Amino acid sequence: MCEEIIQTSKSYKLWQHEYSILQTHADDIARKVSFPAILVDLGSAASSKTRLIIEAMLKRQGNFTFVPVDTAKEFIETCGRQLERDYPGLTVEPFCGLYMDGVRHSVARNGTKLLLFLGSSLGGVSIHEQLKMLQEIRAQLKDQDRFVLGIDLNTDREALSQDFGGNMNPDMFKFNFQFVENPEDGDTPSYVQLSLSSFGKQRVHLEKLGLDIDFCDGESINFYEGPNTSCKWNMKQLLRLAERSGFAVDALWTNDEDSYCVICLAPAGVSEF
Repeated sequence: MCEEIIQTSKSYKLWQHEYSILQTHADDIARKVSFPAILVDLGSAASSKTRLIIEAMLKRQGNFTFVPVDTAKEFIETCGRQLERDYPGLTVEPFCGLYMDGVRHSVARNGTKLLLFLGSSLGGVSIHEQLKMLQEIRAQLKDQDRFVLGIDLNTDREALSQDFGGNMNPDMFKFNFQFVENPEDGDTPSYVQLSLSSFGKQRVHLEKLGLDIDFCDGESINFYEGPNTSCKWNMKQLLRLAERSGFAVDALWTNDEDSYCVICLAPAGVSEF
């Protein structure tokens, strides 16, 4: 259901922005690693965008191993079997666990690693944990490995408010949106804080989940844990984050509006950028 929503939503544009970049530059990404290589997708879900990278790598390598990492074991196993049917030469070895568990599991294998962390998923990690997470990933990688991130660069307050709240029913909930904009030359990205507050006591039916949920008057739903959700970087902050994490920029690509970026990071000292 989540895949259907993010691919077809008129207000949530990140999937479409990232997909368009990968459509154009999947071959460029595949060329960033030598073969034999292993493809690792952190937070893979259905691997809908990752198929573009898979196809590019199969053209160059003929066969390789793909490790989708996610917490939904049965789902990624089902998706993995479908990928193997769709792509002869592809071996899928799903790993059920958290991001860093998947990194540690994958780097222990022989071969060059191409790690993907798409969907601006880093933006959902607490701002207090982002640097630590990237530094740990850097510590696990060898010089020939590459780490590809999808990053949201959209810091337009008005557009973000519409994107996040465009489909809310104003008769049932108050939509609380705050965009915390940090200095462009600082290390902390800007980020969104979101919640809903119930207008009165009510029962809400979630049709696709088959759930009825009761709300008290004024009861709130937070869209995240910790201080932030959906971090937004500018290019200066993004490059500084890479540097502080021990990475160098090997390549980066943006969409036409420069509101989304896919960046390929190399262990510092081996970048060609």
